[in-house]
Amino acid sequence: MRDPQFDRAARRPGRRTVARVFAALTCCTITGAAWAAALQVSPIRLDLSADKPAAALTLHNDGSAPLNAQVRVFAWTQSLDEDHLKRTQAIVASPPIVRIAPNGDQTVRILRVGNAPLAREETYRLLIDEIPNGQSASATGVRMQLRYSVPVFAGVADERAPPLALTLERKDAQAGAPLMLRAANNTDLHAQLSRVRLEWPDGQSTQLSAGLLGYALPRAARRWPVSGAPANATSATVHALVNGEPVTARVIIVEPARGSESAPPGR
Repeated sequence: MRDPQFDRAARRPGRRTVARVFAALTCCTITGAAWAAALQVSPIRLDLSADKPAAALTLHNDGSAPLNAQVRVFAWTQSLDEDHLKRTQAIVASPPIVRIAPNGDQTVRILRVGNAPLAREETYRLLIDEIPNGQSASATGVRMQLRYSVPVFAGVADERAPPLALTLERKDAQAGAPLMLRAANNTDLHAQLSRVRLEWPDGQSTQLSAGLLGYALPRAARRWPVSGAPANATSATVHALVNGEPVTARVIIVEPARGSESAPPGR
């Protein structure tokens, strides 16, 4: 799976914001004219709680032919450099497979199973795929089939920015290894990082993301590569939005202990 920093949203006139790509673009060769993605998804995230165990996901067919789509639910966890998805029955999609008429909508109900209190926020991902119709193809061109990913957060709704432990570190203990920005989240709420910029002591700056960079999930740490850092830099100032709130922090560059880079953080 690719990282959630690849999430992005596009706006279609007259409709709600739609989620565009998180996990992958799947390509299959076909012939004929260029093909545009017909499936659209809204909203771009879902929030559930003990008091609100269900939410609605809308799938829209922007094309001129019927399409079939599948919704799968995964528990979402993290290690330092990767996101991990595992099939779960704690959240269900009903119905999991739908057929959508041209320019039509289908609603999929996303439901938390059980009513046990939530000890802390739980994190999930919905993967929504268009199911190929098996239509015959002509002789030129490439068909791009989109996979959408929608984050689902189950817990107490709280958009405050959780305090993050931010550091700059090498990807591994070897000299000259790539520099990484690490965000350790020791709270029970997820942290969404966006518009992240590093300002160096010599006045230079590095833009890591103009939009969404990614998430640090509850009780997890995540890191992202930094390119263009000054060779002699020992510190930087991080400017970012965390859950929509501006955050500024001065961080130092630390060298990891040998062997520590392979140990995933606990959740």
